[in-house]
Amino acid sequence: MKRIAIACQGGALHAAFTAGALKIILKNQSEKKFEIMGLSGTSAGALCAVTCWYGLITGGPAEAIHKLDAIWDDFAAQSSSERLFNTWLVNTLRLQGKGVAPEVKFSPYAPFFPLLIKQMEFMGFRKEFVDYATLLEKHINFAAVKKPIAEPWLLIGAINIRSGEFKAFDSKKAEITADAVRASGAIPGLGVRAVNIDDEGYWDGLYSQNPPVRNFVADPDKAADKPDEIWVIQINPKIRPGEPESVEDIQDRDNELAANLSLEQEKQFIIAVNSWVNAGYLPTDRYKEVAVETIAISPEMSEALDFASKLDRSPGFIQELMADGEIQAKAFLAKWSAGR
Repeated sequence: MKRIAIACQGGALHAAFTAGALKIILKNQSEKKFEIMGLSGTSAGALCAVTCWYGLITGGPAEAIHKLDAIWDDFAAQSSSERLFNTWLVNTLRLQGKGVAPEVKFSPYAPFFPLLIKQMEFMGFRKEFVDYATLLEKHINFAAVKKPIAEPWLLIGAINIRSGEFKAFDSKKAEITADAVRASGAIPGLGVRAVNIDDEGYWDGLYSQNPPVRNFVADPDKAADKPDEIWVIQINPKIRPGEPESVEDIQDRDNELAANLSLEQEKQFIIAVNSWVNAGYLPTDRYKEVAVETIAISPEMSEALDFASKLDRSPGFIQELMADGEIQAKAFLAKWSAGR
C-alpha cells in the first residue's frame, strides 16, 4: 500500500470542501490501496485534520467520517438567532467589499468584546457557535490523545507572534491540544485573540505554513518513515481568469494569494528534494522521492466564493462545499487508481 500524507489548506468556512474530500478518501481507504500515515492542517484545515486524525485513532475510518459530519453540523448556524446573525454578517461584509458600507475595525482585546460574546449567549446563541474551544472539546477528547502518537502523524500549523517562527504542533511530541488547534485559527483581524501556549503567543497558520507539508519529508530520519505521496487539499485557487478590479474582488484575490504563498513554497521544497534524490546527492536510506498531488475545489464552486463567504456558516452553504469536496475527491481517486 502507498503511504499517504494529507495536507489540509486553511480558508475559514471554505474548508467544508476539505471535510467532504476527506470523507471520500476515508471511505476508499478500505480498498487497501493506500494508508493514511499523516495529516496536517492550518486554520479550518486544522479543524478537519484533527477531527479526521482523532476519528482514525479512536475508531477507524467510519468514526472519522462520523466525527467530521458531527463537528461541521455543530459549526453551522442552527438556531434562528445564529442564522439571523450569520446572514447579517455575510451581507455586511459584502457591502463593505463593494464600498457601500463603512468598514469598522476593532481589537479583540477591546474591553467590550468579551461582554459582546456573553450577550450573544444570552440571546440564544449556542456556546459551540461563539466559542471555538467549546466546539472542539465537545467532539474531541484531547486528554485521551495527550501522548506521543507517531502514526497517524498530525501536524497543526501556527506562527509565533514575537519571533515570527513557524510552528507545527506535532502529535509525535504530544503537542496536540485544543489550544494548538485554536492557535492555528487565531486571526486577529476577525476578532480572535492570540492563543498563549507555554508563555508564547500564536496566531493563525495562514501567516506561516498553509498547511505544513515539508515536515513530512524533512523531519523523519528514515526514508521508510516518510510518505510515498502527499495529497494537498487546496481550497484557494491558484489561477483566476481575469484581473480583479472591484474593491471586493481585489480583497478576495489578495487573500487567496497570501494563503497560497506558503503552500507553493512548501511544494517547491519537495520538488527540490526530489531532484536531489534523483541526482544521487542524498542517501537513499534517509531520503526518497515523494509525489505531491492536489485535490482542488472545482472552478464553478470557486467562482461562486468570495471573502465574505469564508465566514458563511449557513448549513446549506456548508453542504454545497462538502458535496463539491466529495465530487472532486472521487474524480481524483478514480484518476489515481487508474494511473497506478
